[in-house]
Amino acid sequence: MNTKIDGYKQLLNRITTAQNVQFHREAAAIIAPLTTKVSGIVPAFNTYKADADNLDGEFNKRTKSIETAELAALDEKRDATTIQIITRIGYHARYPANDTEKEFSRKMQFVADKYKDAPRKSYQSETSYLRNMIAELRQNADGLTLFGLTSMVDILEQENNNFETIYLARTGDKEAKRERGTLGELSIKANASFDIVSQIINGLALMSLNAATKTALEEVIGLVNGQIHQYNTVYHRHAGKTKKKKDDGTESDDKDEIATEE
Repeated sequence: MNTKIDGYKQLLNRITTAQNVQFHREAAAIIAPLTTKVSGIVPAFNTYKADADNLDGEFNKRTKSIETAELAALDEKRDATTIQIITRIGYHARYPANDTEKEFSRKMQFVADKYKDAPRKSYQSETSYLRNMIAELRQNADGLTLFGLTSMVDILEQENNNFETIYLARTGDKEAKRERGTLGELSIKANASFDIVSQIINGLALMSLNAATKTALEEVIGLVNGQIHQYNTVYHRHAGKTKKKKDDGTESDDKDEIATEE
């Protein structure tokens, strides 16, 4: 039986971010019970657990696409409403029923032409464009009523506000991410604190300790080494398939590599 945790340094530097996150999640769970039997590893383990949890939490936040999907959906809604308003104004401008409609449609067509490119603007620019367009259209309140656009403009304002709320929250979260550090930095930190815990466990395993403590240490060392072996096997299997693809042009169907956005 191995007397020390070994073979992890190169592994942790070459597996994917997702695998790195999973490795530390599993390793922390394996080592945690040992802290109740060997007090000497508690401070280092607590640091490691905090680093592993920070990496895990940040990875989960970055891999969730719900905010992006929600933004896209909200943007599509306000785009559609904007186009409906502009289209209806254009219709009345082309086919005014009377002089009153002709006068209102002339004023409102000017606004519509001014902001017709809003749906093609960047998220932030479009929000500002629509806010201004809504304000200018409401200066012709009677025209909005005449053309049945009052409620539609109200809807557009709500859709624009909904979008802005999510957009600002997302921007604030991006700033917070910068403060928390990149996934790469958090991975390096977790790797380093795992190394410290492993060295302490390895050192304790060489000491003269009571049988129960010795057994507990050996069990953890065996489980962690088994985990390291498992991840090395997955890594080499994928590396072999990648090499095969380069050599003979065949496609790899490996599912273990998980791409992540840093």
